[in-house]
Amino acid sequence: MGCEFCESALANSVGTLVVDYVIKPVGRQLDYVRHFHDNVEKLVEKKGELVRARTRLQHETEVAERQLLHIEDDVGDLQRKAVEILSNVETLEMEIQQNKRCLNWCPNWSWRYQLSKQAMKKTLDISELLEKINKFGQPGRVGYRAPSTLPTIEFLCSKEFVVSEASKIAFRQIIEALQDDNISMIGLWGMGGVGKTTLAREVGNQAEKLNLFNKVVITTMSQNPNFEVMQDQIAQFVDFDMKNERGRRSVQDLWLRLKKEQRILIIFDDIWTNINLKEKIGIPTGEDYKGCKVLLTTRRQQVCLAMDCQKVVPLGCLDGDEAWNLFATKASLNGSADDAIRKVATKIIRKCQGLPIAIVSLGSALKGKSCHEWKAAYRRLKDRRLTEIEDVNEENAYLCLEASFDYLKGMETKTCFLLCSLYPEDHDICVEDLVRYAWGLELYKGINSIEKVRSEVLASTEILKNSCLLLDCRRKGHVKMHDVVREVALWIASSREEFSFASVGTLPMDESFKHFIAISFNTDQMGELPKGLVFPNLKFLLVGGTGEDRMETSSEFFEGMKALKACALDHLLISPVAFQFQMNLKTLKLRNCRFSDISMIGKLKTLEIFSLSGSLFSELPNEIGDLENLRLLELSKCKELRRIPHRLIQRLSNLEELYLHGSGSIIWATKNTTEKECYSSLSELNLLPKLGVLSLDLHPQHLSDGFVFPKLWRFDVSTPFPWTRSSEPCPISRSLTIFNSASIDACKQLFEDVESLHLELAQGYPNLIPSLELEFSKLASLGLRRCDGMKCLIDASKQQVPTTAFSNLRSLSLASMLALEELCTGPQPQGFLQKLETVSLMWCNEMIGAIPISQNLEVLQVRQCGKMQVLFQTVELRSIEQWPNHHLSLQSLKDVRISDCNSLKYLFPMSAANNSLGQLQSLDIHRCSQLEEIIQGTEVLNISPQSLRKIWVTECNKLTSLSSLSHGHRLQELLVDDCPRLTPLIISAKIQKLELRRITSEQFSNLDICNCEEVGQITEKDQTSSPDHRLQPICFPNLTLISIFNCENLKCLFPITVTHGGFPKLLSASNLQTLEISNCSQLEEIIQEPQVSNISLQCLKKIKVEKCKNLRYLFPMSIANSLGDCELYE
Repeated sequence: MGCEFCESALANSVGTLVVDYVIKPVGRQLDYVRHFHDNVEKLVEKKGELVRARTRLQHETEVAERQLLHIEDDVGDLQRKAVEILSNVETLEMEIQQNKRCLNWCPNWSWRYQLSKQAMKKTLDISELLEKINKFGQPGRVGYRAPSTLPTIEFLCSKEFVVSEASKIAFRQIIEALQDDNISMIGLWGMGGVGKTTLAREVGNQAEKLNLFNKVVITTMSQNPNFEVMQDQIAQFVDFDMKNERGRRSVQDLWLRLKKEQRILIIFDDIWTNINLKEKIGIPTGEDYKGCKVLLTTRRQQVCLAMDCQKVVPLGCLDGDEAWNLFATKASLNGSADDAIRKVATKIIRKCQGLPIAIVSLGSALKGKSCHEWKAAYRRLKDRRLTEIEDVNEENAYLCLEASFDYLKGMETKTCFLLCSLYPEDHDICVEDLVRYAWGLELYKGINSIEKVRSEVLASTEILKNSCLLLDCRRKGHVKMHDVVREVALWIASSREEFSFASVGTLPMDESFKHFIAISFNTDQMGELPKGLVFPNLKFLLVGGTGEDRMETSSEFFEGMKALKACALDHLLISPVAFQFQMNLKTLKLRNCRFSDISMIGKLKTLEIFSLSGSLFSELPNEIGDLENLRLLELSKCKELRRIPHRLIQRLSNLEELYLHGSGSIIWATKNTTEKECYSSLSELNLLPKLGVLSLDLHPQHLSDGFVFPKLWRFDVSTPFPWTRSSEPCPISRSLTIFNSASIDACKQLFEDVESLHLELAQGYPNLIPSLELEFSKLASLGLRRCDGMKCLIDASKQQVPTTAFSNLRSLSLASMLALEELCTGPQPQGFLQKLETVSLMWCNEMIGAIPISQNLEVLQVRQCGKMQVLFQTVELRSIEQWPNHHLSLQSLKDVRISDCNSLKYLFPMSAANNSLGQLQSLDIHRCSQLEEIIQGTEVLNISPQSLRKIWVTECNKLTSLSSLSHGHRLQELLVDDCPRLTPLIISAKIQKLELRRITSEQFSNLDICNCEEVGQITEKDQTSSPDHRLQPICFPNLTLISIFNCENLKCLFPITVTHGGFPKLLSASNLQTLEISNCSQLEEIIQEPQVSNISLQCLKKIKVEKCKNLRYLFPMSIANSLGDCELYE
């Protein structure tokens, strides 16, 4: 076998050698055979060199990539070539190894020749490749710095960005501001953990993708900013080195470098105080350079204002559904999750109150945990031990919000914040309560005036709101505290010795609470408050009950609280001897309490603020007059109080503030009162030398002849007391509500400074000026109702009136003024009504004169003014010359509601409307039979308010045009009802709700889409197969509701055709959620069969059809099968 193999090999070898000898030089061929082993060794050696060179090149590449360098294309080619050659060499080595045994004892000259030749060629290839690799193997040769490798906002953009309604609104406002050439500085503010950083990064990312900027830079400021580090971070984004051979470059160098960037956005995250960006860092903005814009994020609204942000955008928390969805995602809760866990999850989410950082932190920590672990986590959360929950990230809501607290400058502001935490969850916190507690605790040292302390507390609450540690409240004069913020506050208050505040579920009896200086306790239990409590350091106590079942204070309840300075008891039954002990109380608030006798209060000689608001008692004890240091007395909303003893009020000689509003049952002594010595009289008010604040409701019969109220700083006086009363405990303005003419003389000293005036049934006054002999220059709000005989506010036809009359008025409400013809007769005073913001005219049937145009006007409501022919006055030329600063502008107008004004032919004069309705948001017009157009002059085509969201027009028989108001690309709602001449109906491509009622067949077939830029982008290309472009569907992506009422001639709803560019197109509403059809007697089908393929109703959730007697069926089967869980209402 071996001999046969050798013979065969020899024959082949000879044959090959013969051919090669004929064709190629003999010596070279013999060299391949003769130097076979040498060639193989050289190949192995070169292979090793290539492996080492390739490794070095890989190391240099990795170093370059870490330095964010762009790798040369040749480097990648060399790497791939090296891999290919090494692979081929390994294959050749395997072939040599396989044949090595035979070549050693029985040489195959042909194979040896071929393998040697291949080895020599591979060696030459490797040498050539090594030469190229060695060129790039030197440091710094494999890569270069390119714009595409510089840091980008997309790299920094957080994947944790939470899309919510609040974030969408904020995002839209910021993007709009970035597109505004007049805005260079934008502020985004919100509480810690609400998602400002992630939103700012998302804005930067999208701004770059939208090509708003060539570069987007982001850097973090923090509480203690390092400006050099920030400069380095910004410089890195723009490929600029802040260091050179002479050391560090100057701020001006960076300023000059940034000005070379054509369009750049710089995001400063987490700013805590006002920073001069130009001087400290080198940022060119505004007039310095229009190409650079700044977006800053902060927890403090004041920072935005101090840094002159032209646009300030707030960011709020998530709503309930958004919070649940985010939490469920982070905790991996799906539909099959344990019901017990879902129940605990609901409680946890409620505690988080929509704060994203708390939701994300807790959801992530509880992911995959057992039900017992979930319950334990909730208990820790409820007990303010969030940091003890396993796997909660250190960057949790507690630590995040604690930083906001620590940044507060004054101990007074910090204490106000902690006082707020003592209230129950989600409580409306009365700021005036904080004022009174601060006074009792002597929080503001050296200030000896309640009014000045009030100013300080208001300033502190503004700081806290601007820092997002407190929230605004719907109730005027109140604030709220986010639940998570409250938990943080209580955590801080109980863990720091300098505060020692606590909110407890039961009043503690052990020694551990003796050091506390402030405690709150709320209960819904009955029984008696405990005895024997010893709190030697306690200065503030807040005890609250609920409902009619009141707990009772024991006789010894206060015995161990000798240091108590401020106390508030709510819904309790007060023992007659509860206050028998010697105490240093300065503030005592007994709200909604019951007691049979409170005469013991008279022994609290140190008391300076005393409130009985809402408490049930019929007579104020005479001993209250012994409180010689009393500065503030509140008896508001004491509905059973009838008697204040004679001369009690005048004995309170230090009284500065007296509150009696809502206590209309008090009987005041007058000349006609029998046994007048039993009752106080209003004249005692004039014997209080320090009285400056008064609130009072009384009937005119209690006003003695000749009585005049004293001069006051602030007042809220109503005669008689109204059925509905503001819940404000402290009047913040000078307000008068007078029901008839008899009370006007008694209030004449108050008229001079009045800021809010409401007159009803004031007879015998043809006008206010000059009849009342006042100029009302400070008046900000005026309401007149049923003042028969009053023909105007000012009569300047016969005599000169004060030039400042009504110059400060911001709100005007006139109702049932049956004789009123105009606002001003004769020449108008300079500045008349020019600060007006809100106007309401109702049932003024004789009103002919119009409203002066005010550039501050925001809300206009006119109803049942049948003789009014024009809404707005247009100033004559001579008047414009007289007042050069007077502008014919409605630039602030937001809300217009007009109804039952049958003499109006148009709403806005062309001179005032042209380019000045940019803020208009809502337009409501009902039953104006003569109205022909919204804006005077049909040639006006350039008015398209960018803020307009809603247009409702009903029963306007002569209205032919909405001008271009319906063209606005932000219009969300359009309702047209019984306006037969309004054609074509022009709608925006971004419409959300379209309601058509009692429209004609001609109108329905003559819908037109406005010629806006978005149309080109919303044509559904994937739905059109016809070569006829006129039949392409037009998508209305935001349209979620279509409502069709009382269209009696309508036979088919879909397809709805709209006109664009002169061609009919099909309306496509693929996101339609609600479809309502009512009283369309001729309607036979909703969708025509041939058009089924063009109609998509996959998002439809609600269908309401009624009084459509000819309707054969709702939808074809192919549509019905795709509707899913859609609800039908018939």
